[in-house]
Amino acid sequence: MEDFKFTRNTYMDTYNTDIARRATAGGILRQFNETATQNMAAFPPSYDELLDMGKALMVSRMDIEILRTPMLEEPIQCSTWPVVPKGAVIRRCYEICKDGVLLARGSSDWALVETESRKILRMDADTFPGYNYGDYVNLHEKRFQVGKETAAGMETVGLHRVTLRDCDCNGHMNNTYYLDLLCDYIPELYDYEHHWVNSVRLHFAKEAPLGSEITLRRCKVGESYLFQTFLEDGSLNIECQIGIA
Repeated sequence: MEDFKFTRNTYMDTYNTDIARRATAGGILRQFNETATQNMAAFPPSYDELLDMGKALMVSRMDIEILRTPMLEEPIQCSTWPVVPKGAVIRRCYEICKDGVLLARGSSDWALVETESRKILRMDADTFPGYNYGDYVNLHEKRFQVGKETAAGMETVGLHRVTLRDCDCNGHMNNTYYLDLLCDYIPELYDYEHHWVNSVRLHFAKEAPLGSEITLRRCKVGESYLFQTFLEDGSLNIECQIGIA
């Protein structure tokens, strides 16, 4: 394994798998995030220490490609590595493998913010001096964004009130829970023996705090579902593309 990759041996538990004992998209994202959290703890400052410093890393974009979905209790190796920060963005990549065979991979963009002022902070290699930086794996040439014409053709499919169980320590909806919520609105996934998620593109625009209500809008384009969610003031919360096998 390359020196810049931080790897842990793990498995998909019952909380992150579906009726068919297959890892959910949210479960895969949680494996990515947990591995990154352990990577930060091994090369401080940890995520918790950043919070004590009045700072937090907040995700703005996440791309996921699932080549073969891990199954319940299947032994896997989850790896992650950061990319040298540039300006206000630090990128992080992920892989899930089994015995050297790639099952899933991901790439993401993060910003470092002051938790009280919400000010975005600039970063460089010295911001996280203990990190082993690696190369960025670009899954897509263009950044994901729902076009205006596509957005105009979406239908409202549901509302969701952000409750205590949704929230992380920053007080807003955990970024991994959006996939759990959105997948509930994909009809094909209820035919769980024959359909599953094979790709995800997520753009996080604005946080959904505890107690807020988000409106979900959806349309289908080819083999993918496109979503946008909005806060009560009409501002964009997230937009997402979920590919179905």
